[in-house]
Amino acid sequence: MEKLRNQIENAMLNAGCDIVGIADVGKFTKAPEGQRPTDILPTARSVIVGAVRILDSVCDDLPETRYEYTNQFYILNGVLGVASTKVARLLEDLGYRAIPIPAAYPRINKELMGVFSHRHAAVLAGLGEIGLNNLLITPQFGPRVRLVSVVTEMLLESDKPYQKSLCRRQQHKCGKACVASCPVGALLHDGGIKKDLCLRYQEQIMPWSAVELRCGMCLGVCPIGKRKFKIPSKLRTKRVREMKLRWTGAKW
Repeated sequence: MEKLRNQIENAMLNAGCDIVGIADVGKFTKAPEGQRPTDILPTARSVIVGAVRILDSVCDDLPETRYEYTNQFYILNGVLGVASTKVARLLEDLGYRAIPIPAAYPRINKELMGVFSHRHAAVLAGLGEIGLNNLLITPQFGPRVRLVSVVTEMLLESDKPYQKSLCRRQQHKCGKACVASCPVGALLHDGGIKKDLCLRYQEQIMPWSAVELRCGMCLGVCPIGKRKFKIPSKLRTKRVREMKLRWTGAKW
């Protein structure tokens, strides 16, 4: 089993993932009906979760870099799609059914939720915790990651669910910066989220672009994803700064 796990993990890493974890299907008992691994694949025994880091260069200057951040969002979704499909093919070649769940979409619009929760799967696979910003927080990259999952009937050696509290230890230092940074107050101090407000803001800033602009503020301010390449403001002219903030909806 260990040899097979190493083979699958290396395949995900070689295809572009930065970290990989594996969750036992038996750990998903609290998932909503219809969104459990066995609801997707009745013979499922393991869930492989891969994460790829988002470049700090597109996060450090949000909201001015929303276009760049959004581009990265779609680029990394493609990377994860390729990685998960390659691993699913490998699993099928080994004689096991496997279904990759894309990094984004489709979603269940009425409930504003995905068909499968990569974040919760990642916690069960030992990759990190869900923070106050409702994002997965990893020890390596903070919330600056995109996720993908592969549900398979292959029984693989699983990781222990993540138990540490990265977010709570930081809140007295950052003052719950993610909550304060939300343009529409969608994040609550108790860890809740008003999904409808978050989506409406995304739809509000979308008309400026041919794609759905991503906000990213709760991700960009998180101290666990340390700012490494913040551009000094004086390197951008006042006019360019104002234009970028207007184009990305930050000045509305």
